[in-house]
Amino acid sequence: MKICIILNGEIKNYDRTKEIILREKYDFIIGADGGCNHLYKMSIIPNYIIGDLDSINNDFVDYYKNKNVFFKTYPSHKDETDSEICIYLAKELKAKEIDFYGSLGGRIDHTLANIGLMHYVREMNITPRIITSEEEITIIRNEEVILHGKKGDTVSVVPIMADVNNITLKKLEYPLNNAKMGYLSSLGISNVMLEDECSIKIEDGYALIIRNYNLV
Repeated sequence: MKICIILNGEIKNYDRTKEIILREKYDFIIGADGGCNHLYKMSIIPNYIIGDLDSINNDFVDYYKNKNVFFKTYPSHKDETDSEICIYLAKELKAKEIDFYGSLGGRIDHTLANIGLMHYVREMNITPRIITSEEEITIIRNEEVILHGKKGDTVSVVPIMADVNNITLKKLEYPLNNAKMGYLSSLGISNVMLEDECSIKIEDGYALIIRNYNLV
């Protein structure tokens, strides 16, 4: 099950973002409160709307109710963020993959918390990604992944939680072989794909993988 969650952060390019969302063919789309303002501007109807509805335009609430969208409302004062409640719903829907849009930009505390949620989702054995019109971010742990993209895409590997041991990078301009990379080290920043795919292997540790699209 592949699920899309739209949050209330920044979306710079609605046309490009809508194109990506439609291309991904999600089983369910969940709008987190103010994230539904983005959905309205992209003419996308979600399956669910979650939150206390303090950020969504009131006219859009009526619009989505008329479209028979299922609302799950919660009080403003709660322990979980709207993002977390959306994740709980996605898990109930048997998600195997969750893609987040509108996760970045705006308040830095929200941005950092949304990036941190990727680790939370990963620990549920669900594959998370943050997607924008310019980049995608995922998180890996003790595994090898083949990253698909385009020759010339910029790829950054950023260790989180702790240092990363035995990292191997292939088909990138700056390869590594069983190297050690320090926590939040800049060593893995701004590598470049030499082909339409590359290999990233980590034997011990967590890392964020950030691919910036080559849109030229």
